Amino acid sequence: MNKPDYLISTPENVDLHLELAGLGNRIMAALVDRSLIGAVTLVVVAACIGGAIAVDNSPLPADTKTLIYYYLVGIGLLLIFVINAGYFIFFEGTWRGQTPGKRVAQIRVIEANGQPVGWSSVFIRNLLRIVDELPGIYLGIIPMMIDKNERRFGDLAAGTLVIRERLQSISTGNLQITSDSTVEPLVDTGQISPDEYGLLVNFLKRREILTTTKRQQLAADLADHFLQKLGMINQADSPEVFVEKLYIAYNKRADLSAE
Repeated sequence: MNKPDYLISTPENVDLHLELAGLGNRIMAALVDRSLIGAVTLVVVAACIGGAIAVDNSPLPADTKTLIYYYLVGIGLLLIFVINAGYFIFFEGTWRGQTPGKRVAQIRVIEANGQPVGWSSVFIRNLLRIVDELPGIYLGIIPMMIDKNERRFGDLAAGTLVIRERLQSISTGNLQITSDSTVEPLVDTGQISPDEYGLLVNFLKRREILTTTKRQQLAADLADHFLQKLGMINQADSPEVFVEKLYIAYNKRADLSAE
Protein backbone atom coordinates (compact mmCIF):
# COMPACT_ATOMS: atom_id res chain seq x y z
CA MET A 1 0.00 0.00 0.00
CA ASN A 2 1.28 3.44 -0.87
CA LYS A 3 2.10 5.74 1.98
CA PRO A 4 -0.48 8.55 2.43
CA ASP A 5 0.76 12.06 1.71
CA TYR A 6 -1.94 14.19 3.31
CA LEU A 7 -3.44 13.91 6.79
CA ILE A 8 -6.68 15.54 7.88
CA SER A 9 -7.77 15.51 11.53
CA THR A 10 -11.51 16.09 11.77
CA PRO A 11 -13.22 17.87 14.70
CA GLU A 12 -14.30 14.40 15.88
CA ASN A 13 -10.62 13.32 16.14
CA VAL A 14 -10.92 10.99 13.15
CA ASP A 15 -7.71 10.94 11.10
CA LEU A 16 -8.19 10.70 7.33
CA HIS A 17 -5.14 9.69 5.31
CA LEU A 18 -5.21 10.80 1.68
CA GLU A 19 -2.73 10.10 -1.10
CA LEU A 20 -1.89 13.06 -3.33
CA ALA A 21 -2.48 12.59 -7.04
CA GLY A 22 1.08 13.18 -8.17
CA LEU A 23 2.33 15.02 -11.24
CA GLY A 24 2.20 11.95 -13.51
CA ASN A 25 -1.47 11.23 -12.85
CA ARG A 26 -2.41 14.87 -13.30
CA ILE A 27 -0.58 15.02 -16.62
CA MET A 28 -2.41 11.87 -17.73
CA ALA A 29 -5.76 13.42 -16.78
CA ALA A 30 -4.87 16.65 -18.57
CA LEU A 31 -3.95 14.78 -21.76
CA VAL A 32 -7.28 12.94 -21.79
CA ASP A 33 -9.25 16.11 -21.08
CA ARG A 34 -7.37 18.16 -23.66
CA SER A 35 -7.87 15.42 -26.24
CA LEU A 36 -11.63 15.50 -25.63
CA ILE A 37 -11.68 19.28 -25.81
CA GLY A 38 -9.68 19.14 -29.02
CA ALA A 39 -12.04 16.59 -30.56
CA VAL A 40 -15.12 18.69 -29.75
CA THR A 41 -13.36 21.80 -31.04
CA LEU A 42 -12.63 20.04 -34.33
CA VAL A 43 -16.31 19.13 -34.63
CA VAL A 44 -17.27 22.79 -34.15
CA VAL A 45 -14.69 23.95 -36.72
CA ALA A 46 -15.83 21.29 -39.18
CA ALA A 47 -19.46 22.32 -38.72
CA CYS A 48 -18.58 25.98 -39.35
CA ILE A 49 -16.56 25.11 -42.45
CA GLY A 50 -19.38 22.90 -43.70
CA GLY A 51 -21.84 25.73 -43.15
CA ALA A 52 -19.58 28.16 -44.99
CA ILE A 53 -19.29 25.76 -47.96
CA ALA A 54 -23.06 25.34 -48.07
CA VAL A 55 -23.55 29.10 -48.04
CA ASP A 56 -20.92 29.59 -50.74
CA ASN A 57 -22.76 27.16 -53.03
CA SER A 58 -26.13 28.73 -52.37
CA PRO A 59 -27.78 31.31 -54.65
CA LEU A 60 -27.79 33.95 -51.90
CA PRO A 61 -26.56 37.48 -52.69
CA ALA A 62 -22.88 38.16 -51.99
CA ASP A 63 -23.66 40.63 -49.18
CA THR A 64 -25.85 38.08 -47.45
CA LYS A 65 -23.19 35.42 -47.80
CA THR A 66 -20.58 37.72 -46.26
CA LEU A 67 -22.90 38.47 -43.33
CA ILE A 68 -23.49 34.74 -42.73
CA TYR A 69 -19.74 34.10 -42.86
CA TYR A 70 -19.23 36.65 -40.09
CA TYR A 71 -21.96 35.00 -38.02
CA LEU A 72 -20.44 31.56 -38.52
CA VAL A 73 -17.01 32.77 -37.46
CA GLY A 74 -18.47 34.55 -34.42
CA ILE A 75 -20.55 31.56 -33.34
CA GLY A 76 -17.64 29.20 -33.87
CA LEU A 77 -15.26 31.31 -31.79
CA LEU A 78 -17.88 31.69 -29.05
CA LEU A 79 -18.47 27.94 -28.91
CA ILE A 80 -14.75 27.21 -28.82
CA PHE A 81 -14.31 29.68 -25.95
CA VAL A 82 -17.24 28.21 -24.01
CA ILE A 83 -15.94 24.66 -24.52
CA ASN A 84 -12.42 25.51 -23.35
CA ALA A 85 -13.54 27.72 -20.46
CA GLY A 86 -16.51 25.68 -19.31
CA TYR A 87 -15.33 22.09 -19.70
CA PHE A 88 -13.43 21.86 -16.41
CA ILE A 89 -15.90 24.01 -14.48
CA PHE A 90 -18.88 21.95 -15.66
CA PHE A 91 -17.40 18.52 -14.97
CA GLU A 92 -15.61 19.34 -11.70
CA GLY A 93 -18.75 21.03 -10.40
CA THR A 94 -21.22 18.31 -11.40
CA TRP A 95 -18.95 15.26 -10.98
CA ARG A 96 -17.76 16.27 -7.48
CA GLY A 97 -14.22 17.24 -8.46
CA GLN A 98 -13.70 14.94 -11.41
CA THR A 99 -13.50 15.33 -15.18
CA PRO A 100 -13.42 12.48 -17.72
CA GLY A 101 -9.61 12.66 -17.60
CA LYS A 102 -9.49 12.66 -13.81
CA ARG A 103 -11.89 9.72 -13.74
CA VAL A 104 -9.60 7.77 -16.07
CA ALA A 105 -6.57 8.67 -13.92
CA GLN A 106 -8.57 7.91 -10.75
CA ILE A 107 -7.95 11.28 -9.14
CA ARG A 108 -10.29 13.90 -7.70
CA VAL A 109 -10.28 17.54 -6.60
CA ILE A 110 -11.35 18.11 -2.99
CA GLU A 111 -11.33 20.97 -0.50
CA ALA A 112 -8.24 21.17 1.69
CA ASN A 113 -10.39 20.15 4.69
CA GLY A 114 -11.34 16.88 2.98
CA GLN A 115 -14.85 17.94 2.01
CA PRO A 116 -16.20 17.62 -1.56
CA VAL A 117 -15.18 20.59 -3.70
CA GLY A 118 -17.74 23.40 -3.92
CA TRP A 119 -18.75 25.47 -6.94
CA SER A 120 -16.94 28.58 -5.72
CA SER A 121 -13.66 26.66 -5.42
CA VAL A 122 -14.21 25.09 -8.84
CA PHE A 123 -14.66 28.52 -10.42
CA ILE A 124 -11.58 29.99 -8.73
CA ARG A 125 -9.20 27.12 -9.53
CA ASN A 126 -10.30 27.03 -13.16
CA LEU A 127 -10.27 30.78 -13.70
CA LEU A 128 -6.57 30.62 -12.84
CA ARG A 129 -6.07 27.77 -15.29
CA ILE A 130 -5.22 30.40 -17.92
CA VAL A 131 -2.17 31.29 -15.79
CA ASP A 132 -1.28 27.70 -14.90
CA GLU A 133 -1.42 26.59 -18.53
CA LEU A 134 0.20 29.49 -20.35
CA PRO A 135 1.07 28.08 -23.80
CA GLY A 136 4.64 26.85 -23.93
CA ILE A 137 5.32 27.65 -20.27
CA TYR A 138 2.84 25.83 -18.00
CA LEU A 139 3.65 27.93 -14.95
CA GLY A 140 1.44 25.75 -12.77
CA ILE A 141 4.11 23.04 -12.69
CA ILE A 142 6.45 25.33 -10.74
CA PRO A 143 4.37 25.56 -7.51
CA MET A 144 3.45 21.86 -7.87
CA MET A 145 7.15 20.99 -7.68
CA ILE A 146 7.72 23.28 -4.68
CA ASP A 147 4.53 22.91 -2.62
CA LYS A 148 4.50 19.84 -0.38
CA ASN A 149 0.88 19.20 -1.36
CA GLU A 150 1.61 19.52 -5.10
CA ARG A 151 -0.84 22.36 -5.71
CA ARG A 152 -0.83 24.62 -8.76
CA PHE A 153 -1.72 28.31 -8.57
CA GLY A 154 -5.42 27.56 -9.02
CA ASP A 155 -5.37 25.11 -6.11
CA LEU A 156 -3.53 27.56 -3.86
CA ALA A 157 -6.05 30.30 -4.61
CA ALA A 158 -9.11 28.05 -4.25
CA GLY A 159 -7.91 26.07 -1.23
CA THR A 160 -8.14 22.75 -3.03
CA LEU A 161 -5.90 19.77 -3.65
CA VAL A 162 -5.97 16.75 -5.95
CA ILE A 163 -5.92 13.25 -4.47
CA ARG A 164 -5.78 9.73 -5.80
CA GLU A 165 -9.04 7.87 -5.57
CA ARG A 166 -7.82 4.37 -6.32
CA LEU A 167 -10.15 1.85 -4.74
CA GLN A 168 -8.24 -0.05 -2.12
CA SER A 169 -8.57 -3.80 -1.75
CA ILE A 170 -9.97 -3.66 1.77
CA SER A 171 -10.60 -7.07 3.28
CA THR A 172 -14.08 -7.44 4.74
CA GLY A 173 -13.58 -11.00 5.92
CA ASN A 174 -14.88 -11.87 9.39
CA LEU A 175 -17.02 -8.76 9.35
CA GLN A 176 -20.40 -9.35 10.97
CA ILE A 177 -23.35 -7.02 10.44
CA THR A 178 -26.11 -7.12 13.04
CA SER A 179 -28.44 -4.35 11.88
CA ASP A 180 -31.28 -4.50 9.38
CA SER A 181 -30.10 -3.91 5.80
CA THR A 182 -32.71 -1.22 5.18
CA VAL A 183 -30.89 2.04 4.46
CA GLU A 184 -32.20 5.55 3.91
CA PRO A 185 -32.45 6.00 0.12
CA LEU A 186 -31.45 9.65 0.33
CA VAL A 187 -28.03 8.92 1.88
CA ASP A 188 -25.44 9.99 -0.73
CA THR A 189 -22.58 7.58 -0.04
CA GLY A 190 -20.83 8.90 -3.16
CA GLN A 191 -19.36 11.54 -0.84
CA ILE A 192 -17.57 8.88 1.20
CA SER A 193 -13.98 8.45 0.05
CA PRO A 194 -12.26 5.05 -0.12
CA ASP A 195 -10.14 6.05 2.88
CA GLU A 196 -13.26 6.84 4.90
CA TYR A 197 -14.76 3.52 3.83
CA GLY A 198 -11.61 1.93 5.20
CA LEU A 199 -12.33 3.57 8.56
CA LEU A 200 -15.82 2.03 8.56
CA VAL A 201 -14.46 -1.44 7.76
CA ASN A 202 -11.65 -1.22 10.32
CA PHE A 203 -14.07 -0.25 13.07
CA LEU A 204 -16.59 -2.95 12.19
CA LYS A 205 -13.83 -5.60 12.13
CA ARG A 206 -12.18 -4.50 15.39
CA ARG A 207 -15.18 -3.52 17.51
CA GLU A 208 -15.51 -6.93 19.19
CA ILE A 209 -12.07 -6.65 20.77
CA LEU A 210 -12.63 -3.09 22.03
CA THR A 211 -13.82 -2.20 25.49
CA THR A 212 -17.45 -1.11 25.67
CA THR A 213 -16.47 2.49 26.39
CA LYS A 214 -13.93 2.67 23.57
CA ARG A 215 -16.33 0.96 21.15
CA GLN A 216 -19.14 3.41 21.90
CA GLN A 217 -16.80 6.41 21.66
CA LEU A 218 -15.35 5.37 18.29
CA ALA A 219 -18.83 4.66 16.91
CA ALA A 220 -20.02 8.07 18.09
CA ASP A 221 -16.99 9.82 16.55
CA LEU A 222 -17.51 8.10 13.21
CA ALA A 223 -21.25 8.79 13.24
CA ASP A 224 -20.68 12.49 14.01
CA HIS A 225 -18.14 12.76 11.21
CA PHE A 226 -20.38 11.19 8.58
CA LEU A 227 -23.52 13.01 9.72
CA GLN A 228 -21.67 16.28 9.17
CA LYS A 229 -20.13 15.24 5.86
CA LEU A 230 -23.38 13.89 4.42
CA GLY A 231 -25.35 16.92 5.57
CA MET A 232 -27.65 14.91 7.83
CA ILE A 233 -29.05 16.76 10.85
CA ASN A 234 -29.67 13.66 12.94
CA GLN A 235 -30.61 10.00 12.73
CA ALA A 236 -32.75 7.71 14.83
CA ASP A 237 -30.35 4.77 15.01
CA SER A 238 -27.59 4.31 17.54
CA PRO A 239 -24.15 5.44 16.29
CA GLU A 240 -22.99 1.85 15.75
CA VAL A 241 -26.09 0.87 13.76
CA PHE A 242 -25.72 4.05 11.70
CA VAL A 243 -22.11 3.07 10.89
CA GLU A 244 -23.28 -0.40 9.83
CA LYS A 245 -25.92 1.06 7.53
CA LEU A 246 -23.39 3.38 5.93
CA TYR A 247 -21.20 0.35 5.23
CA ILE A 248 -24.16 -1.46 3.64
CA ALA A 249 -25.18 1.59 1.59
CA TYR A 250 -21.63 2.14 0.32
CA ASN A 251 -21.35 -1.45 -0.87
CA LYS A 252 -24.78 -1.39 -2.51
CA ARG A 253 -23.77 1.72 -4.43
CA ALA A 254 -20.49 0.06 -5.48
CA ASP A 255 -22.41 -3.00 -6.70
CA LEU A 256 -24.79 -0.82 -8.76
CA SER A 257 -21.87 1.13 -10.27
CA ALA A 258 -20.25 -2.12 -11.36
CA GLU A 259 -23.35 -3.30 -13.26
